[in-house]
Amino acid sequence: MSKLIKYLSYILLGLGALLTVLFFFNTGGMIDTYLAYGYILFGVAVTLAIVLPLLSVINNPKSLKKILLSLVVVVVVVGLAYMLASGNPLTNVSIEPEPSASTLKITDTGLIITYFLFGASVLAIVAGALVNMVKNR
Repeated sequence: MSKLIKYLSYILLGLGALLTVLFFFNTGGMIDTYLAYGYILFGVAVTLAIVLPLLSVINNPKSLKKILLSLVVVVVVVGLAYMLASGNPLTNVSIEPEPSASTLKITDTGLIITYFLFGASVLAIVAGALVNMVKNR
């Protein structure tokens, strides 16, 4: 790991720890700061997730197939989760103001995607263990 990334990781870790401590000591004013920090980190992550594969394609044009295949898989999983999402409100919980149907549909989609990813990670762990068991025989 390069020294720049190492030091940047330490700075981000320290800043996150500092904001967390300040959040618990001053709950009123720190919520906006904490959320803004989270939005900034999310924006940086999304930007890097888009820019770094493009740089990879420039250096190695053959990797475009893998990137496009990954994008198709993501679109299929999200589309399937959206089709499975009902968007029905909970019957025994009252939330004021009541969320709209589109908000409930998107929330259900996010939950279903989480379930898919959890299942895929469990399958990957089990399959990896089985493959290692067979190889090491």
